[in-house]
Amino acid sequence: MGRLVGLELHNFKSYKGTAKIGFGDASFTSIIGPNGAGKSNMMDAISFVLGVQSSHLRSQNLKDLVYRGRAEMSADSVALEDPKSASVCAIYEKDDGELLHLKRTITPAGGSDYKINDMNVTALQYSMALKAENILIKARNFLVFQGDIENVASQSPKDIAKLIETISGSAEHINDYEKLKEEHEAAHEMATEVFSRKRNLNSESKQYKEQMKEREIFELKLTEKSNLIKTLHLFRIFHNEKRHFQILGDVRRVKASIEEKKSKLADQEAQYKELMADYAAENLRSKKSELKVAELRTSIETSKRDLIPIKANTTSLATKIQLTKKKIDDLNRDLDSQIQQELKLRQKLSEAEKLSEDFETRIREMHNKIQLSSEDVKEYESLRNKFLAHGGYQLEEGLSQLTNEKDSLEASVKSYKKQNDNALSRISELQSEIQFNFEATLSDLQAELKNQMACKANKVRAKETLLAKKEKANLTELELNSALKDTLLKLEELSSEQKESKKQKRLRENVSMLRNMVKEGAIKGLMHELVNCSQKKYEMALQTVLGKNIDAIVVESTAVAYKCIELLKERRAGTATFIPLDSIVNDQINLNYLRSLHEDARPAIDVIRFEDSTIERAVQFVVGDAMIVDSIDVARELKWNSNTALSNKMVSLDGSIVHKSGLMTGGSQGQKSGLRWSKEQWNQLSAKKDEITEQLAKVASERPSAIDINNLTDEISQIDDTLPLIRSKISSTERQINERKVEIDFHSEVASGLQEKIDEKLKDLSDIQGKVFSMESKIKELQNKVYKSFCEHHNLESISDYESIHGAALRVHARERAELQKAISSIRNQLDFQSERIKETNNRIEKLQTNLESFESKYAKLDQELASVTAELDQKEAELQAHTEAIRAQADALSLKMKEGKSMEITMKDLESDLKALNKELMNCEELVLKIDSERLNMFKNCKIENVDLPLEDGFLESVSLGSDIDDVSSIAYQIRVDYSMLDFKYQDHYSAKVDAEIRVQIENIEKELQLLTPNAKALERLKEVDHKLKEFDREFTKARQTEKKTMEKFNKVKSQRSELFMKAFTHISERIDSIYKELTKSNESPLGGSAYLTLEDEDEPYLAGIKYHAMPPMKRFRDMDLLSGGEKTMAALALLFAIHSYQPAPFFVLDEIDAALDNSNVLKISNYIKKHAGPNFSVHCHFFKEYTL
Repeated sequence: MGRLVGLELHNFKSYKGTAKIGFGDASFTSIIGPNGAGKSNMMDAISFVLGVQSSHLRSQNLKDLVYRGRAEMSADSVALEDPKSASVCAIYEKDDGELLHLKRTITPAGGSDYKINDMNVTALQYSMALKAENILIKARNFLVFQGDIENVASQSPKDIAKLIETISGSAEHINDYEKLKEEHEAAHEMATEVFSRKRNLNSESKQYKEQMKEREIFELKLTEKSNLIKTLHLFRIFHNEKRHFQILGDVRRVKASIEEKKSKLADQEAQYKELMADYAAENLRSKKSELKVAELRTSIETSKRDLIPIKANTTSLATKIQLTKKKIDDLNRDLDSQIQQELKLRQKLSEAEKLSEDFETRIREMHNKIQLSSEDVKEYESLRNKFLAHGGYQLEEGLSQLTNEKDSLEASVKSYKKQNDNALSRISELQSEIQFNFEATLSDLQAELKNQMACKANKVRAKETLLAKKEKANLTELELNSALKDTLLKLEELSSEQKESKKQKRLRENVSMLRNMVKEGAIKGLMHELVNCSQKKYEMALQTVLGKNIDAIVVESTAVAYKCIELLKERRAGTATFIPLDSIVNDQINLNYLRSLHEDARPAIDVIRFEDSTIERAVQFVVGDAMIVDSIDVARELKWNSNTALSNKMVSLDGSIVHKSGLMTGGSQGQKSGLRWSKEQWNQLSAKKDEITEQLAKVASERPSAIDINNLTDEISQIDDTLPLIRSKISSTERQINERKVEIDFHSEVASGLQEKIDEKLKDLSDIQGKVFSMESKIKELQNKVYKSFCEHHNLESISDYESIHGAALRVHARERAELQKAISSIRNQLDFQSERIKETNNRIEKLQTNLESFESKYAKLDQELASVTAELDQKEAELQAHTEAIRAQADALSLKMKEGKSMEITMKDLESDLKALNKELMNCEELVLKIDSERLNMFKNCKIENVDLPLEDGFLESVSLGSDIDDVSSIAYQIRVDYSMLDFKYQDHYSAKVDAEIRVQIENIEKELQLLTPNAKALERLKEVDHKLKEFDREFTKARQTEKKTMEKFNKVKSQRSELFMKAFTHISERIDSIYKELTKSNESPLGGSAYLTLEDEDEPYLAGIKYHAMPPMKRFRDMDLLSGGEKTMAALALLFAIHSYQPAPFFVLDEIDAALDNSNVLKISNYIKKHAGPNFSVHCHFFKEYTL
């Protein structure tokens, strides 16, 4: 890479005349000096000669760069004229060693001339020559002006992007980019405009095509309308005719029914007279049987009273016998146990005596076996001393201690066992005492108490039975009287309900009559028949909401209502309420608001269901804004406790009402609605009245007498006097048993504790025995060594045989003998006690056997007496049952005849009522036939007026007169026969107002469609013109699309080139800037240095947006560039400049006073960086304000 050799300045700024400055061959050149020394002028000279504009050289125009001397004010001085031109020549050495003289001259006119090697060139040629050496004038990649170093880092993102675009060379494509972009947008707008016009023509073409279709549809709709009108009239006439013949059939049926009812009424009257005669004879026989039954009942009651004490005594004796046998069995089991214990004790005594005898025999044998002389005794004593001297003394002392401990433990165990045995023995004695003394006594007392209680219970039960019978009789009599009263009231109510039912029936008959007299469908029906509940629980509330309008008649118009009122007046058929659908007015209701008030409340309209949608306005009129709530509490809450108090009427599920005014009305569970009275119910109530009367007479005869009740009361009082004494004895016995049980529990607890101590001592004893055995083994081993010859001489197995009968062994034998004698004495005492117990038990068994024989003898006598009385009672009861069944059969027969007679009376009344109803039905049918025929004639008149081409089999519509005075309507209406072959079978099945309405709706819809259709007669001509224009616009659109495509391709190519160049430079700079910044800022405190990076604001077209530069000095948090200090900004700017320079390196780099904001350490870092990187390819020229050691 080339280098800047030197400069030649002529009258340039502060340099007067010609000044030549050489830079030498070093890679780093530094110019240092104070202010005014000409450092910045040198920088301006380098910038000027390299083509930088005057605006960047601290001047307004080029003339300001020409030298101006200072005027000498002395008198001798001669004023010299300032020069008018100036020039700077840069001597530049290229890589190949060729010197290039680049000269720029300021002309007197203020312009500039350019020369290369003394040859005049244009500014562009001059610039291109510099560019060939990587000296970019616009990018100024070779210098930094004084004071600009901080601004480099603080540039806006747009300026940084512009700088990189200049460095990368993508700026050369800006003009082409803008030009091609405008061409592409213009071509796109042209194509869009042509397409829009083409779309409008397509829309126009489609519109004319639709108009042609509309004309065809119009003609089809006219035909469809004509066919529907014809179908509607055929449908109505067909079903009118069908109904005519159905009603004629009903007329014939009603006439036949009238004749049949008259015949049945005559037969019923004859049968009724015969039945009443049989009833009177049977009633007389029944009275005689009832007298006999009363006598038998009195006799049976006397026998039953005699039987009560016998049964009580028998039960008491049976209980005593059972208890006595149980006691004997218990004593026998106890006797067996005592005998077994006695045998065990005898066996233990025998074993103890044998042990004592064996012990004495063994002692005697040992004495007889061992007989020693005095010398032998002295020898033993000598050996004994030797034994003691060789450790025997210590061993025997240890054994003695262990033996003492063992004896102590054995004594403790023996003592504890004795205490335990005493406790167990005491427990056994107490249990035996409880079982055979106190429990036996308690059992006798409880048996006696039970017998007395049973006897009392029987008598109380007998008394209660009599009282219950009496109370039941009184209660039954009261209930029967109440039931009789209720029955009579119901019969009375049924009479009034019958009147109400007749009113309801008359109302329905009136509705049926009115429907026959007005046009079909004009009367919708009764309100309560038109609506129903969504759920059964709302029935009562809905009836309350409907209120007085429950029986209102819903009609389609006010005219129909007035006509119905006139008909009712003419026939004097009563009154009725009418709701005309065309004139009622309903207030607007916010149902969504009402639904949201409470989860247990809903608008009444929500629970009503109705199939006919035409009555919706009537339902809304009747219901209004009423609310149905689950309970009266919810109604109170909504009325008075909520934030927004409601003024609506509220009805609870039980019919309670909170009116709009706040007045509350209670509900009714028995609210009536519709027809309630029935003949079957009347018959049932009449039969019930007769049945209750008979039951009252029977109850009076069966009521118990007061004498029997008083006798039982006295007997119960006597038993009550004896019961406290028995209970006192039982309490005393139970207390003694409980005291002994407490003592048993105490001894059981003591025995349990002693057993634990015994187990603990036995464990310790086992340990001591082990130690004793070990010690004895050691002693025996030593004795065998010392006494071996002595034992062999006297034929002793061991020295223990001799020592066992001398000295301390004698005391041991005496103690063992005493223990054996004591054990034998204890066993004998126990054996004597057990024998005494056996004797006592045998005596008690004998006494109980005697008592048992006495009880069984008494029981046999009572049982015989009980059997005799029972047999006599059974005979009387059998006789009573036979007479009772006979009376019941007679009563059933009488009741049956009475019911049959009443049934006949009702049947006769029903027949008379049916005859009346049939006559009325016949009249209504005849009126209905006349109405139907009038409707048929009116239909023919409408067809004639509307010119409907009705298909006919016979007759002509022209023969129908349009006048209203026609005498024989039926004959004239059926002179014309209609051809129904054109009517579809689906319309012939049954008449439906819904189908009629659907056909009318179809006709109305077609009429509306015909009104909307406006067929255009010239649609075909306009369609041809539009198609011709469309072909022309297709060609224009194709041409515009091709032009748009070409401009887009050119634009995308330039855009790609520009983006590629820009991103190449950005990528390089972005990758290098962080490492350069780290190298510039690292130190001993921060060996890693700072961090710097670039980010794009727009990654698609980055050159149109900006580039953000962020630098984070070492050991500092992230901040915006504007918030960094001057030195930090300088270091960040140098990192950016060096990174840019690394992409398009100029042959030299001029830095003017970059140290203004730097301290010595940062200057040192920069100098180190320059020193490291300066070289033939990177020549640096610096101007410093201060002097540094580099």
